[in-house]
Amino acid sequence: MTERKPILRVKDLKVYYHTDRGSVRAVDGVSFTMHEGESFGIVGESGCGKSTMAMALLGLVVSPGTIEGGQIFLDGTDIFTLDRELIRKIRWSQISFIPQGAMNSLNPVMRIGSQIADVITTHQGYQPEKILRKRIQKLLSTVGLPHRVYRMYPHELSGGMKQRVCIAMAIVLEPEVIIADEPTSALDVVVQRVVMQTLVDVQERLGAALILIGHDMGLQAQVVNRQAVMYAGKIAEIGEVKTMYKNPLHPYTKLLIESLPTLQLRHDFQGIPGLPPSLLNPPKGCAFSNRCPYVMEHCREAMPKLVEIQPNHFVACHLHSEVIK
Repeated sequence: MTERKPILRVKDLKVYYHTDRGSVRAVDGVSFTMHEGESFGIVGESGCGKSTMAMALLGLVVSPGTIEGGQIFLDGTDIFTLDRELIRKIRWSQISFIPQGAMNSLNPVMRIGSQIADVITTHQGYQPEKILRKRIQKLLSTVGLPHRVYRMYPHELSGGMKQRVCIAMAIVLEPEVIIADEPTSALDVVVQRVVMQTLVDVQERLGAALILIGHDMGLQAQVVNRQAVMYAGKIAEIGEVKTMYKNPLHPYTKLLIESLPTLQLRHDFQGIPGLPPSLLNPPKGCAFSNRCPYVMEHCREAMPKLVEIQPNHFVACHLHSEVIK
């Protein structure tokens, strides 16, 4: 099998929010690589830095947030070396975004066709209205929407239809990387399945790489090939989904998997005790040490590094430090 080339490489990315009380380390030294056509999941509790990282990948971090360090290479180009106009040009055309809340993302006073047309004409210049209409209606069909949606306003659509409009807007310029930030969080389970199947279908048709951000470990297991688990602004574990679910290396990953409900076994709900630490004043050592059932004294003193324990399986945990010595 021919190895796919890297399409997105993130190196030691740091994004902080500066407040009167100090700096909130929302993303603190995150590194990973994605390949062409890959489905890559990022999972973790609310506030762990997932969405902030997505904004950094798109060049959309705004005050009081600042990118404190690191590099983001998109198809070999470090986007931090580009000016705002060049970043604006690659957004949508090379890397696009499907937001969490379609209701708040679409302009309520513009028809759907006009909103999608804005994306096209901004990047590709003027096109006759007749050609634009046919192109957009074909695009709507691709995501399972009827042509009449072209003339409709967002308030006339259901939640699932609005989310598929956002998918259509994200793929209209056929980008190489699609970032989906919890695209099904506000939908019921039946519509979730329809929307996710639509997203998977268009990703395969384009051959694009997909970053799926979310909390739902079960959903991630069905969609992505490889997954990163984030905790307190850092990556705790990265690996192939099948390997990670069979043999989770980080205690946090293990507890997340054990918290999933199952039809095979009846048992009490297993949550993770305690709360994540404040990113304003993170602990000196491992951020998970105050909740970890396997905590050692060394965990509270030194921050573990993300290391490769098995082929393509990385973990940041002192429990495995002896393995690599």
